[in-house]
Amino acid sequence: MKQQLILWISSAILTFIIGYIKNVTDTNYPVTGTFGIDGQKVSYKLDKVHYGKEPYKLIILTELKELKGRCVWRLNSEDVIVPLSKGENNYYAEISSQKPLDKIFYSIIIYHDDKVYEIPKESKIEMTFYGKIPVSLSLFHFILLYGGILFAIRTAIEIFNEKKLIKKYSVITTSIFILLTAIINPLLNSYKLGAINNYIPAITEIIETLLIVLLLIWITGSIMIFYNRYVVVTAAILFLSTLIIYFNLPLV
Repeated sequence: MKQQLILWISSAILTFIIGYIKNVTDTNYPVTGTFGIDGQKVSYKLDKVHYGKEPYKLIILTELKELKGRCVWRLNSEDVIVPLSKGENNYYAEISSQKPLDKIFYSIIIYHDDKVYEIPKESKIEMTFYGKIPVSLSLFHFILLYGGILFAIRTAIEIFNEKKLIKKYSVITTSIFILLTAIINPLLNSYKLGAINNYIPAITEIIETLLIVLLLIWITGSIMIFYNRYVVVTAAILFLSTLIIYFNLPLV
């Protein structure tokens, strides 16, 4: 019982670490930073994706009482200038929502005491718009994705427990990836594309190829484990395959 608890805790910790690394290294991770003006901190977070029909609200956190600036964003070679508005301990600008898959490029320009601060410097942030995804669906997708990774890790480290439950864990992991790949991820992608109640998307638009590859790998590996064929090597390959594919999946 104690060894089982240790293995589960180890699996959970590894899942958290893997998820954290994926989030902070993903190409869609927001651009963040802090700099000083007159001894006061000015902090920002510039997102690269936006979901839903509500305008995207860009917020600059600072206690400076006088700060002027603007957000400049471009769509189809046309610039739109939005002045920064003052909020409570912050300044903000709103970018109107666009159609799913539309992309804009934006930056912030701040003026203070004859100084100009451009965020980010020498570049613009590319933002992609998507349709609104229900919170319940996002949560279920999160649970299945990271639940699958957790059980994938647990399957692999079961080799240190004399492989007692490795068949059971491999079947559970495969079942999770079947549900994720065949139902939840296609539904989530349909919402991202804005297809729900609007049009029927092509199957290639909503099916994630990498998840299909991962599922086929797990089906094959589970069969090999079930028939006691190269169990240790197979478990290791399943874990590494899961890791590689996960780090190449788009972040939702």
